[in-house]
Amino acid sequence: MISLKKDFNQGVVSLKINLLDDLWYLSHIILPGDIITSKTERKIKIGDDSTGNVRIVRKTIVLSLRVESVQLSDGQTLRVKGVVTKGPEDVPNGAYHSFGLTLNDSFTLFKSSWPKYLRTQLSDAINNSSQNLLVVVFDREQAFFSKVGQTGIVHLANIKANVQKKQYVSSSENTIYSLINSELNKYVPQLKPSEIIFASPSFWKSNMEKTLTSEIKKKSFFITTNIVDFSIVSSLLSRPELQSVLSKQRVANEQKFVDLVLEKLSKDEVVYGFDELKELAISGAISALGVTSSFIKKSQDEDFYDSLDQLIKSVDRTDGSINIIQSPKLIKIIDGLGGVVGVLRWKQ
Repeated sequence: MISLKKDFNQGVVSLKINLLDDLWYLSHIILPGDIITSKTERKIKIGDDSTGNVRIVRKTIVLSLRVESVQLSDGQTLRVKGVVTKGPEDVPNGAYHSFGLTLNDSFTLFKSSWPKYLRTQLSDAINNSSQNLLVVVFDREQAFFSKVGQTGIVHLANIKANVQKKQYVSSSENTIYSLINSELNKYVPQLKPSEIIFASPSFWKSNMEKTLTSEIKKKSFFITTNIVDFSIVSSLLSRPELQSVLSKQRVANEQKFVDLVLEKLSKDEVVYGFDELKELAISGAISALGVTSSFIKKSQDEDFYDSLDQLIKSVDRTDGSINIIQSPKLIKIIDGLGGVVGVLRWKQ
């Protein structure tokens, strides 16, 4: 995300989307009641129906909407729906419209207030361009490529080498090392990862490392695993060896919060359930709050989002941390506790 203008005192920020991961952040930053202003296209009919000489053209206009709903469906487009508050004369105030925000789009967002947790999320999004990881899990026969970013884990490719049994090193262009380097030449310029994690049985590390360019080596981190498939990627994120690399990654932060919840749960230092948390949040008893993206959507669908928003703001005002849980595996755990959980500052 690129910040074009930022004035929290006036409640206004102007932003440009430059990564698809920005859409995930914006799906939690743009909230019902906000005012968003952006360019959009409108179909205009030109000509006379009676003569049949009619053509449809697209006209670019600028609209402001009061947001009613926000949905990130395919990871490529953020659909923001709302009521027009300002626009050209031929678009009446009160009419419904939607923006489809995607890569390279710019817009202005107005909020009546910017609580600390939203300012933090915005800052994370602006600094997000260097926070993607590329994970390569491999052995001598195959390799699995995954991207770890703010939207979670995306599995990219599985490649296989045509090797003979007991053939550990070969000058052939079809060795797994040459195939991995070929894929790296494709993914590194495209994804611009901050780190490349290579995970393999230990005896393949040195062979792989010898084939890497100096630029790739600067970003490379090697870790040992005996399991070589996509299933291992998630568990690699919690390995102690990777914590320095993953400290700024949303997925790792989510895992850290859920681990804390499970640890404190056995000590009666966790409260879960929306109604139970509301009063505790006001009193400042919550040190860390976790809310799943599925619970946020439920609150919007069932029309209690304003109450959830007040709960989050109460925790934020008392310096509690806010954790939006997006990873499917972790959503399942927190949803099992009601979709919203709080770690207590003191036992009740």
